[in-house]
Amino acid sequence: MSMGEYRGLEVRRACPDDWLDIATLNQRARRALPQLWWWEEHLADDLFIIVERKGVVVGTLFAWPDESPVAWVRLAALDDALNIDEWLNLVLPPVLDGLRHHGAQELAWMDYGGWAGPHLRTRGFIPLTEVITLVKLDRALPRANATYACVRPASNADIPAIVAVDRAAFTSHWWHSEATMRRRIAMSSYFAVAEMAGKAVGYVEGECRLPAAHLNRIAVHPAHQGQGIGALLLRAAIRDLWQHGAEQVTLNTQSDNRRSQWLYRRFGFVPTGDLMTAWELQLSSYEKAQMRGGVCSENVGNRRSGSSPTR
Repeated sequence: MSMGEYRGLEVRRACPDDWLDIATLNQRARRALPQLWWWEEHLADDLFIIVERKGVVVGTLFAWPDESPVAWVRLAALDDALNIDEWLNLVLPPVLDGLRHHGAQELAWMDYGGWAGPHLRTRGFIPLTEVITLVKLDRALPRANATYACVRPASNADIPAIVAVDRAAFTSHWWHSEATMRRRIAMSSYFAVAEMAGKAVGYVEGECRLPAAHLNRIAVHPAHQGQGIGALLLRAAIRDLWQHGAEQVTLNTQSDNRRSQWLYRRFGFVPTGDLMTAWELQLSSYEKAQMRGGVCSENVGNRRSGSSPTR
């Protein structure tokens, strides 16, 4: 039962019965994030908020930390007729309250399409980084030599080592949990590790969506960087994706990551011109803004009658 209303809008936590309405909103909304996370499995979580108008879902926001102090917005969509500031005022406070209970310290938001950024800035978000997209269209591959490393398919036995690579190679903004890695090994078109002395010291993961393919991540443990392992992983991944029918391969990287860009350009990747800004919000900063009265917060009710209680 909903307990929060604002100008004809009702805000509440999602429940499993909302699946079809949320999926429909994602399909029709022009302001929506790409569906890169399995949000359907989180419909009973307290971090999944929806907005309704006369019983129709017109907005949603879901964030998840994935065993990291930094949570990412995994799903965001609002109806074309809904004001973005009204939507954020309704959905952002309960999500942030829930994140504090989960122990998260920051909320990050990848602004695909650029529609959210100006409104996030006014709520205390600051730019985290800019992400660019690169594409490889040719079929040439340079040689890659890493004398003491070999590339092989990843298995669940590698997951602890893969997660350790993540923790060492990236800041907490980009960490994945063991559960996420296990899922990616099972679902990705290509997931391989670079092995040295019987241990995974790097990995690469990508997926085919023919005629294109996308490399989601390449990582090498800092203790083994500069030894050609990144090039070895990249070469193996591209060759496998080609064999599966990919005509072009894309990847993303941070605009200030010159080292990675040098490697990608060596392999024939060129910028597409696409640019995304990742934003971050320190939850402590948001709390201070609330205390000063600078943030609008609305009451959020429980789920619909008959649904399971929140965690």
